[in-house]
Amino acid sequence: MQVSFTYPHPALQPYVRGYFCIELDAKPNAPPLDIHPVGYSTIAFTLKPKVFRSEGNDYDFSLSYHGYICRHISLLPLVHHIKMVVVSFTPTGTAQLFRIPQNELLNQIVSFTDVFPDSKILNTQLEDADSCQKQALRHIEQWLLQQIPDKAPFNYAPNIDEACKMIQACEGHIRIDKLCQEVGMSQRYLESHFKEMIGVSPKLYCRISRFIAVYQFILQNSHIEWSELIYRYRYFDQAHFIRDFKTFFGYSPSKIHLANSHLAKKIIL
Repeated sequence: MQVSFTYPHPALQPYVRGYFCIELDAKPNAPPLDIHPVGYSTIAFTLKPKVFRSEGNDYDFSLSYHGYICRHISLLPLVHHIKMVVVSFTPTGTAQLFRIPQNELLNQIVSFTDVFPDSKILNTQLEDADSCQKQALRHIEQWLLQQIPDKAPFNYAPNIDEACKMIQACEGHIRIDKLCQEVGMSQRYLESHFKEMIGVSPKLYCRISRFIAVYQFILQNSHIEWSELIYRYRYFDQAHFIRDFKTFFGYSPSKIHLANSHLAKKIIL
């Protein structure tokens, strides 16, 4: 797998973290790619249609929108060589840029034109780009620049952005009542606007942030003491630790080396 990262146009930085250009070789009878939560929503532009199957469905990944992912999803490659551009967004970027309630698209991989009916021109441009990722990326960024709203559609976007930063900074270890105090919102308003702009509740976002921190620690360390890890990341007990891993990653922690999670691994920031 080859992965390169490109930063977005300055005007897009409040909404877009950057772009991943990915080339993936899938051998015949290759195992599925295990996708797990990475902490943000994405759009995938694949330069060849119908390259993946998931849960019995063939997806036209030439243009697809990925809602916030909060569970394990397996993607089965249908072709041997795959080129794609993945747009990764800031936590509230998709809600602000597209004015779409994100809780309506939770854990969904949907046709891009179903979400954005006016994107057919972009679809044609990407078909003309064929296998040139740089050319495709230029078309994608130009389309994104055209989506920048004249004014912020969500009054509480700065509050929700700050809440996400705080949760990430403490790796999910923060009480919701304290979070409400820090961002100046009632719990009812925080939960309502958080779900609308992120797709999940603040509590679930905390669980996912902790999982991502644990997963990154495992990737960066060859020797793991599981009991120490449970204590370090403040899991109630081993059962809760294993439950979160199976929900978000698809495997128990002890079997993490068996997982083909290269795609998600490469796009965690």
